[in-house]
Amino acid sequence: MDLYGIVDVGSNTIVLLVYDMSLGTPQIILHESTPVHLIDYVEDGVMAKEGIENAAKVLEKYTEEMEQLNVQHRFADITEPCRIENQKELVDALSAFLIDVDALSGYEEAYYDYCGMRLSYPDIKDGIAFDVGGGSTELVSFKDNECTEAMSFPYGCVRLSHLPLDTGQCRISLEQARKEYPSLNCTCKELIGIGGTMRAAGKVLKKMYGTDLTVEVWMIKEMFDKLKENDPDTVSIMKKTVKKSRQPVFLPGVHMIIEIADIYQAERIHISKTNIREGFLMHCIETGK
Repeated sequence: MDLYGIVDVGSNTIVLLVYDMSLGTPQIILHESTPVHLIDYVEDGVMAKEGIENAAKVLEKYTEEMEQLNVQHRFADITEPCRIENQKELVDALSAFLIDVDALSGYEEAYYDYCGMRLSYPDIKDGIAFDVGGGSTELVSFKDNECTEAMSFPYGCVRLSHLPLDTGQCRISLEQARKEYPSLNCTCKELIGIGGTMRAAGKVLKKMYGTDLTVEVWMIKEMFDKLKENDPDTVSIMKKTVKKSRQPVFLPGVHMIIEIADIYQAERIHISKTNIREGFLMHCIETGK
C-alpha cells in the first residue's frame, strides 16, 4: 500500500488520518481525533508552554501509530493555533516528530478547505463554502470550478464559547469579510458546509429529521432554538450524537452557521465529507513533497 499520513493540528482537535493512495484517490484506513483545545492556551498572541507540550504529546503518539502501520509519507499542517507570536516554538516542538510541519496562513487554510470540498462536490461549479472551526471560520467563493476568494477570520466555536451565545461578533466579522472580499458579497441559496462543526450538526439533524448530506436552514434554526430552550428530546439526541469534547462548543458553532446562512439568504446547506485534510494531502502529492 502507498500510505500517506496527515496530522491536522487545529484549534479544537488534533486529527490523524492515514490514507491509502494506491488507487489514486484517498482511501481512509485510520482516523483518530484527540481534543486538545489549543486555542484556549493562547493569550495575548502567545501560546502557553502547557499547550505546546500537550500538542507535542499527541504528535508523539500519532508518530508511533504511523510507525506501526509503516506509513511512508507523513505531513502535518497547523491552522489557527499557529498564528501566534511564538509560532517557531510550536513548530519546532512538533517537528521533533514530523519533518514536514506546515504553518498555514488563513488564505491557505481556506483554500485547502476548498480543494478538499471539491472531492465531495465536483459538480457544483459556483457558490460559497464555509468552515466553522475551533479558533476561526473560513469563507470561500468559487466560480467555474475555480476559487475566487479564500479567507479566514479568528472566530470559531471554541473562541465563541467564551462569549455570550447571542454575540453580535459573528455578524460583525461576516460583514467585514464581505466588505473586504467583493466576491463574498452576494446571496447564495445553497451553501456548502465544511468541517467538524457542520458535520456534527448534520448528525443531529439526521436523527431529528432523517436528513443526510443536505439540510434545510429552517431545520438548523429549529434545532438551535430547541437546544437553547433545553428541550429534553433534542438535548438527548445531541448528547448521544455529538462527541463529548465538542458538546460545550456545539451551540456557539451552530450560531455561526446560522449567521452565515442568514447573511447569504441561504435555504439549504450541503455537507462536505472531505475538507482541509484531503485538500492539504492533494497539495503535498502534487507539489512532490
